[in-house]
Amino acid sequence: MLHLLSDWEYPHWMMMAGAIIVALGFMGFAFHRNRNGPVNESSRARESTTPTERLKAMRESASASADSQRKAKGK
Repeated sequence: MLHLLSDWEYPHWMMMAGAIIVALGFMGFAFHRNRNGPVNESSRARESTTPTERLKAMRESASASADSQRKAKGK
């Protein structure tokens, strides 16, 4: 098999090196996406909510914090 590799010319080596680099890039991308580990249930539930539900929850928390600030200023 080594004699087959020694017969390759420069463009063939460049194509092989490019294919290896592309494969390593895809592997690196796969490991990069999975490096955070398993996702817990609370973040999974947060991601499954619709944007309007998240916006409603943000408004509720903002109004609750504003109410607590008003009560603190009133005292």
